Amino acid sequence: MKLDPWCQSLPEPLAQEVLQAPERHVLFLDIETEGLSKERNGLTVLGTMVGRCYRAFVAGHNLEEGPAYLARFPVWVTFGGARFDLPFLRAHFPRLPQPALHIDLWRVFRDLGYRGGLKKLEERFGLSRRTRGFTGYDAVKLWQRWRRQRDRRALRLLLFYNREDVANLRPLLEIAAVKLCGEEPLG
Repeated sequence: MKLDPWCQSLPEPLAQEVLQAPERHVLFLDIETEGLSKERNGLTVLGTMVGRCYRAFVAGHNLEEGPAYLARFPVWVTFGGARFDLPFLRAHFPRLPQPALHIDLWRVFRDLGYRGGLKKLEERFGLSRRTRGFTGYDAVKLWQRWRRQRDRRALRLLLFYNREDVANLRPLLEIAAVKLCGEEPLG
């Protein structure tokens, strides 16, 4: 995992640790919610990925364990997290720790001259997903089906959708790092 462009802002010992063992220090995250208002809508899923291991924290099950898990990692990677995920998490968990480094890929790609959301960038860079065509609104509807009807298939699909969101952050981080370093992307 190429983190050189961002680790310069970390204190030297931590920067070296992150660069030497990113799988132990970097957490990718994405949330699902009941709507867009952090004041009125609930947090439904906090999806995380460390290395290749996906872990979901789900409302009504284990969501309250999420902040302690996040606190274990000094580097968080999101897409649009500075304006949505982290403020939403902080509204629901006021004592949420601050990461030593937050890489918001939405901002990074915007600064590189790319516009659009996660799905548009995935498409542009050839990243696939089995939930192609799904949106955040579909995630809200899946959560409602789970809550109202206890439809396990809806919950499984919601978690699968979230997992794909989180999993595609890693290759987008790699692409962004290559572009920031002025190199041609691999492949």
